[in-house]
Amino acid sequence: TVNTSRMMVSIPRHYLDEVLVILNETWHPGRKQFTAQEAQTLTGKLAHLAQAAPWVFHLLTHMYASVAHALRSNKALLAEDSKKFKDLLDLLRSEPRNLSDRHRIVNFALKMLAKMTHHSSTKYNITKTMRYEIEFFREELLASSGTRWETPIAHIVKRSPSFTCYGDSCLDGAGGFSVELGFWWHIKFPEDIVQRTLLHRANNDDGKLISINVLEFITVIINYMASLHVLRLTKPTEDPYPVLLNITDNSSAQRWKTTNCKGSTTGRLLARLFCSLLINSPLGINSKWIPTAENYIADDISRLKHAGPPNSPPSFDYGSLKQKYQELRHCSFFQLNQEVAFLLWEIALTEKWPCREMIELLKQKPLGKLITSNGPK
Repeated sequence: TVNTSRMMVSIPRHYLDEVLVILNETWHPGRKQFTAQEAQTLTGKLAHLAQAAPWVFHLLTHMYASVAHALRSNKALLAEDSKKFKDLLDLLRSEPRNLSDRHRIVNFALKMLAKMTHHSSTKYNITKTMRYEIEFFREELLASSGTRWETPIAHIVKRSPSFTCYGDSCLDGAGGFSVELGFWWHIKFPEDIVQRTLLHRANNDDGKLISINVLEFITVIINYMASLHVLRLTKPTEDPYPVLLNITDNSSAQRWKTTNCKGSTTGRLLARLFCSLLINSPLGINSKWIPTAENYIADDISRLKHAGPPNSPPSFDYGSLKQKYQELRHCSFFQLNQEVAFLLWEIALTEKWPCREMIELLKQKPLGKLITSNGPK
């Protein structure tokens, strides 16, 4: 539904209920397997939701990856000498350039499998990650969830950004800033996080390594939180639906923000947190990659070193940084809410997804505070 008075695109409640019925009847929690036809119906329905809720794109790519993984892992089919099926597997293993390509590839494979008489009733296992994704949609589709399945046209069309922010991460800290929004921030990663990076590990043989890509994605999320906090607090624009351009020098973080992070469990969990922030948010977000050399201010912020004696509480020379970069002189320091920070570290360390109620409670609180010479805001 397009409402030209409100300038909104929305999904009618009756369609949301149709999708919810499919999830409750075909994809209920007790269901362990699915057929190609069932997956084709579900992914088609979910793809339509994304037209009025862009945040769906983040989870939709995960769903496509989960379906493709389930199809590829069916050992009974892999053992058969079926050239058609092997061709489909090769297609599913390909790296699509964007979401529409992945949607097309997965739906084509599902359609072909559904048409192959011998394989039409074949069952594929619902993986753990796929179950998480299904349950996320089920919770958000409930009429009582409070989720508004609509988006401003201003967040769909191509337009100039209202604000720009920059961010960067190294293996022991991160930082970011926005001159237009008047904030900058720096954070030292907890020692538990640092101990699991390449600073202390040579490889990921035990699967416990926290990659730089994860840390860079956390930077994107904190930049968005800081921008949203400033927007709520100071109302820096008359535009009711502003758009933030997030600039990063990490291509994976930029890709994870716009499409998917199918190869990282932690990245997928962080993407769900990111989706939770985007739901019902007045601030849209786009992303852009730039070379590291052009991201030098954020790079310097992230690499601030402890200025105090060894084993003393963290202390940083923020004054010299603001003297070096005049752009930061009139910016307030954004201090992330400690509960939110704890949630980010918990996701990275435990790969545990917090319940929806916890996320909603955190969203009702300030995401942080701005610290100026006159005190915090």
